Amino acid sequence: MTAPTPAPAPAPGPTPAPASAPTGSSAPEASVPDNNVEPAAATQPPVQTPVLPDATADGLLKTTVDSADPDASRVEGRAGRQRQRSIENARFKVAGDMVGGDKLVFALGDAEPAPLQALATWMSEPVRHAFVAPDGWDAVRVAASDRRVIVLRAGPGHGKVAAAIKLLQSPPDRRIFNLDRNVDLRRLGHWLDSDAKSENPLPRAAGFLLCEPLAWDQISAWVLQQLETRLEAIDARLMLTVTADTPLGDPDLTTYIVTLPPPRPQTAVLAVHLAWSLNQPQAAAERLLAEPELAEFAERVFTADQSMKVAADLAVMIGQELDGATVDLTRLKRRWAERATEDFEIWFGGLPDVQTRCLAIALAVLNGLPYEVVVYAAGRLAEILDGPQDGADGNNPRPPWRDPFSATRGELLRLLRARIRTTTVRGPFGSTPAEVMEYVGEDYASAILTRVWREYRIQVPLLRWLCGLADNPSEDVRIWTATALGVFAKQAFDFVHRNAMATMGVDKKFWLRDVAANALSVPAGNVRMRPLVESVVAGWYGNDNNRLGQATAARVWGTALGVHDPDRALNALERLTTIDDRRVAQGIADSLADLLLADEAGNAMRVLRRAGSWLFDDRRALSGTFVFLALAENLTMEPVGGGGTWPMLLFLADQRTELRDKLLAMWHRVIRSGLLADATARVLARWADLAEADASVRTALANMLAALPGAVGRFDAVELNLRAQLSQWLAPDNLQPKTLTAYAVEAELAKRNGS
Repeated sequence: MTAPTPAPAPAPGPTPAPASAPTGSSAPEASVPDNNVEPAAATQPPVQTPVLPDATADGLLKTTVDSADPDASRVEGRAGRQRQRSIENARFKVAGDMVGGDKLVFALGDAEPAPLQALATWMSEPVRHAFVAPDGWDAVRVAASDRRVIVLRAGPGHGKVAAAIKLLQSPPDRRIFNLDRNVDLRRLGHWLDSDAKSENPLPRAAGFLLCEPLAWDQISAWVLQQLETRLEAIDARLMLTVTADTPLGDPDLTTYIVTLPPPRPQTAVLAVHLAWSLNQPQAAAERLLAEPELAEFAERVFTADQSMKVAADLAVMIGQELDGATVDLTRLKRRWAERATEDFEIWFGGLPDVQTRCLAIALAVLNGLPYEVVVYAAGRLAEILDGPQDGADGNNPRPPWRDPFSATRGELLRLLRARIRTTTVRGPFGSTPAEVMEYVGEDYASAILTRVWREYRIQVPLLRWLCGLADNPSEDVRIWTATALGVFAKQAFDFVHRNAMATMGVDKKFWLRDVAANALSVPAGNVRMRPLVESVVAGWYGNDNNRLGQATAARVWGTALGVHDPDRALNALERLTTIDDRRVAQGIADSLADLLLADEAGNAMRVLRRAGSWLFDDRRALSGTFVFLALAENLTMEPVGGGGTWPMLLFLADQRTELRDKLLAMWHRVIRSGLLADATARVLARWADLAEADASVRTALANMLAALPGAVGRFDAVELNLRAQLSQWLAPDNLQPKTLTAYAVEAELAKRNGS
C-alpha cells in the first residue's frame, strides 16, 4: 500500500493522528517562557464547525464546546497513513567536496600577499595515478584544452576538484597552486604582474586552482577576460570549480563554463584507488572488495555520503587495515567512525557566525522540509540567541542588524554540506511543488543536535525555540519538532520533560498535546528509557482532575507505547472510554489509528474487535461511536498498483473477509443507535465523495451498505436512514452531489429487496 492522498474536503471532522492546526487559520506562535513558568494562554484560532456535533446524542461527551476550546475548532487533517509517513520520515539524514591542506601565504612580489599554497602531494598523486574519468571525459578535455581560464561546473561530490587537477596536470610537470577561496579575482591580475617583475617569480606555465570562490556571484566576465591576458603572458592556466546550482553573476560567464559529466559509480572509484594504494592489479582489489562484509560496509558508507572523495578516502583506509589477505573490519569501522566524528567537529566549529550555526541547527530539526520553512525557523532561533540589535536610542531595532544579502543560498548550501531537492509536498489545499532542504549525508542532523545540547550552554533557549515551532501551523513542522524534542529527551529526560513536555501535555491546544505525545515516542523506543515514559503517562492517565492530561495519555499509549505492546495499549485505552469527555475520546481515536497504521496486518483485527465491543457496552457506547466514526472519516489509503483513494475501513471490509462481518456489524450498530447521527451522515457522505471519483470504491460501498444486517425491508430503521442519506446526496441544493454513488446504492438495495 502507498501513502494516502487527502480526500475531498467535506465538512470538518475529527482527525485520527497528530492533527493540523485549523485550516485557514494560523496556530499562533507559543508564548513559551524559560524554565518552568507556565505559558500564558495564547490567542486561540477562530472557531469553526465543532467536531461531531449531534442533537440526538445525550450531551456529546459532556465537554463544553465554546470559543475558548481549541478542540472545538478541530478540523479534518490529512489522512492517517500520510501523517504516519510524515512521522516515520521525521528522521535525520546527512557530506562535502573539499580541498584541504596546510595554509601557506606566498608574497607575490611587492604587492599585497595573496592567499596561495602549493598543491599538496596527497592531493595530486591520487589524481595522477588513480583518476577515474567520467563518461564523456574526452569532450571535457577538448573543451578545456585551448583556454587560459576554465570554470568547471558539476554537482556536489561529483569529483570536480579531482577533475580540475587532472586537467591542470597536462603537461605532467606543471606546478599547481591553490588559491584561497576568498581571493579577490579582480586584483589577481595585478598580483601576477607584480610577481613576474619580482626577484623570485612563480614558475612559468603554472596552474592555479580556485575551488568554490566566495565572491563568485560578484564576478563579471570582464574580470576573467583581463585575467586571460595576464595568464597568457606567463603561460599559466586558472581552473575554477563551482557547484552546478551556483548562479552566475554575469550571463557572459557561460563562455568559460565547462560542465563535468556525472561521475562513475563510487565502487569503480574505490576499486581503482585501492589498486593504486596497494600497488596491485585492479582485479586483485576487486576480489578483496567482493568480500560480503566489506562490500556491505562500503555500501553503507556510500549510502551516507555519495561523493567521490569518500570513495578515495575509504580506499586509503582499507589499504591501511589490510592484514595479509583480509581486512580487519573491526578496526576499519572504528577508524571510519573516528574520521567522521573528527570531520564533523572541524566542520561545525568552522561555521562563521551565529546565523549560519542557527541555520545548521534549524536544518537538523527540519531536515527535508521546504527551504523557506527552514530559513524561517533559523531566523527565530537567531533572534533568541542573538537578540535584536538596539538602535541609537537603545529601544528601537535598527534594521538590518543582520545582513540578508551576506551569503547566497548556494554558498550556504556549501557551508552546511546540504542540498536543495525539488519534490511535491502536501498542504491544506493539496499537492504543490516545493524545494526542500536537507543534509547530503545521513548522520549530520542527529550529530548536530547531540553536539549543541552537550557542548554549548543553550539548552533553555533551544527548548524555548522548539516550543515555538511546536505551535507552527504546519503539521510537518510540528512532527519534526516533536522528534527533535525526543532526541533531546534522550540526553536529559527530566530536564526536557520539566521545561517543555509537561506543559505541552496539559495544554488546551490539541496540537501541542500531540507534539508532547510524539516527542515521547523517541525515548520510548529505548528499552531503558521506556519506564520513564510510562511514569510520565501514568501521572497524566490517573489524574481525573485534568482531562487534557488524560487525552495526552491516550495519545502516548498509541503513538509511543502501543507499538511495543498493542494489547496492553488497548487495555489502557479501553478504560479511558468510560470517561465522558470528547478530548479524551479524540485521543483514543488517534491512538487506534496509530496502531492500525503501525501494523495493519497484525493489528487490524484486534483494534476493530476491541472498538466494536465498545459500541455494545452502554458505558462506552458514546465514546465508541465517536472513535469508530473518527477512524472511518479520516483513514484513507491508495491500493498497491494504483487506483483511487479508498476509505481504509471500506478497503479492509472489501479485501479481508475476516474483517468484513465485524465492520458491517459496527456500521449497523452505529446507524441503528442514532448516536451522533449528524456525524454518521457526514462520514457516509465523505465515503460517497470518494466513491463518486472511483468506480471500484463505488461498487464496494454500494455492496457494503446493501449488506448491512437488517437492511432488507423498507420499514427497517437502517434502510430508512440510508434512503434519507441518498436523498441528501441527490438534493438540488447539495453543492457536492453524489449522483453515481446514490444510484449505485439504490440499485443494490433494490436487488437485495427483490424489486
